[in-house]
Amino acid sequence: MKNFNYKQGIYFWSGAAVYSIINFLLNLKGVSSGKILDYDAIITGASIFGIALNSFLFIRQKKKKK
Repeated sequence: MKNFNYKQGIYFWSGAAVYSIINFLLNLKGVSSGKILDYDAIITGASIFGIALNSFLFIRQKKKKK
């Protein structure tokens, strides 16, 4: 279980790093704020989907161990 939690932490921080780098590059290039907000909305939707999927799989894994 400890290894599972460690992997989840790595995925979270690597996703945050990718998001930050892309957002930084968009700002550096001078992309309009409307396009950056579109990108942010897409990433937020993907994050919510990922949280829901991880929660579902975590609950399913706990039920299998019982």
